[in-house]
Amino acid sequence: MTKEMIRNLAKKTFLALQNPYDTVVTTYPQVIDKVTDLPFSYIGVKNRPEIPYSLIESFESTGRYGLHTKDTYSLGGRAIDVSIKNPITGKPMTGSSSGTAINVLTGINDLGIGTDGGGSVLAPAISLNLFSFISPSICSEHTNKFIKHSTDSHSFTPSIGFITREFEELKIAIQTIISLPTSKENTIQNKVLIINDAMNNLRMPSYNWASTKIDLNASREKLISFLENNLSLYDVILSKEGPVDFQGLGDTVLGHMGHQAKKYQFKGNKGLIRVANMAGAAAVSIPTKDHAISYVLICRDTPSNIQTMLELAAKLSLKQDDLLKRYFMNFNHYFSDGFN
Repeated sequence: MTKEMIRNLAKKTFLALQNPYDTVVTTYPQVIDKVTDLPFSYIGVKNRPEIPYSLIESFESTGRYGLHTKDTYSLGGRAIDVSIKNPITGKPMTGSSSGTAINVLTGINDLGIGTDGGGSVLAPAISLNLFSFISPSICSEHTNKFIKHSTDSHSFTPSIGFITREFEELKIAIQTIISLPTSKENTIQNKVLIINDAMNNLRMPSYNWASTKIDLNASREKLISFLENNLSLYDVILSKEGPVDFQGLGDTVLGHMGHQAKKYQFKGNKGLIRVANMAGAAAVSIPTKDHAISYVLICRDTPSNIQTMLELAAKLSLKQDDLLKRYFMNFNHYFSDGFN
């Protein structure tokens, strides 16, 4: 490793200790002792018991990862986090894996691990134009011990998910934990259901496409039923969702307080991401060039279907927005010399 690489790793820890966005609960500076070669990824984990330490050990056993921070989350698992701000918009941050997502955006960590009940990994990632993935099968023997209730009284078991800045980092994390089959070259057999013209003119002819329209602001019951019915018919369901929590705030606590509040909640633009986990599905979000708008791909939670979903996701993925990277990962912004 070069001196510049070592400096960069050290600055990640300096930034975590400075904690400019109030998103870090605990920092582990000794993680640098585990770095023997590059690439090496720093992990931030949501400070919740639903994530077992055995998962972190699985990552660290590869020699490619080290636990760097425990991260904050929204109070009570709320869909927005009123205690911290979205660094891009200055509005309340999307929850509940709020701190984990911000710590990935700012470069403190390369991989964020959170929990998702009704969009708590997918939504924060989308609100920051990051990549994300959830799968109910990850550490399911552990997560099945935690039955939760959403703010609108839905029971669910949380799934574990990942957040990254780049698609390749996300894919490597998934492959570390889930044994995926060899990719198939012939994709014409893959049946993909497109929601509300999500692809527009971007359709790829090598897939077996179908389309339908639904109200993404429909009740959770209707959207769960929609997913359960169609996941048995299609390999992947593809939606385009957002802008998440930019024109409104998709929050049930706020939304139950009258007609105007409900309209503002709908403008939070959280559609199928609210119910993917509740339907027992795996899902991935792929950011577009537009703020807080992502392609959301949903599939049955099996290694074969996840592999098919990731192959399609790879065709849609872009590199992280260069300006976001240059601004939020510029350590000079956080450690300015100040007045001299």
